[in-house]
Amino acid sequence: REYPLLTVISIDHLPSLLPREASEQFSADLLPTLLELPHRSEKRVWTDAEKLYKEKLAEAVAEEKLQL
Repeated sequence: REYPLLTVISIDHLPSLLPREASEQFSADLLPTLLELPHRSEKRVWTDAEKLYKEKLAEAVAEEKLQL
């Protein structure tokens, strides 16, 4: 018997508490990172995110070319 494929996306910072508490905690965790956005070229969290984005974009473009 074949079973359908299952894709799981897990986001470890996704709020999982009660809605209000979750929103407050998520905001408190996210705010310091957002405040670094104006200095994103100097802050590791943003430079790492940009590097990963560019790597994944290049992979997607290469994969798309292979499928053509």
